[in-house]
Amino acid sequence: MSRRIYFEGEVRTEWIDEFGHMGYLDYQRVSDIATMAFWEEMNGGRGQEARQDNEFAIVDVHVRYLRELRLGDPLKIATRLVGCDLKRFGLLHEMSSGDKLCATIGFLCLSFHLGERRVRPFAKDVAARLAAALDPEAAQDPSLPACLVPALSWRLPAPSA
Repeated sequence: MSRRIYFEGEVRTEWIDEFGHMGYLDYQRVSDIATMAFWEEMNGGRGQEARQDNEFAIVDVHVRYLRELRLGDPLKIATRLVGCDLKRFGLLHEMSSGDKLCATIGFLCLSFHLGERRVRPFAKDVAARLAAALDPEAAQDPSLPACLVPALSWRLPAPSA
């Protein structure tokens, strides 16, 4: 997977601040919609209950605001998985309106068990989907946020026979 669209719509009224444009926190709020769509796909479509408390925790976020977004502007989020290993993944959302890049939101995430309240490895099927979703071109992207550079070296072990 290089880039995949996990959100497409338009800027909503509730995302507009007192200055008439999309508020800075709402860039992250909208990217969360794309993040959860990505996570559902990596879990084979299983909902939260079926995941048996195996979730993820965001441990670092980097947002670059590049263009203003206003009410009704078309909005799309293309997502790239830039790295993963047994317990971590690095995700980059590219938020655009039409052909203009408006923001990038980079996340570093840990596999996290809600019941145990600790980090633990991804389920095997999730790890396999993550491996298949990796963007092989991410390492050549000079605009990758600094927080995601370490994720380029993360590797999942080869599947055992």
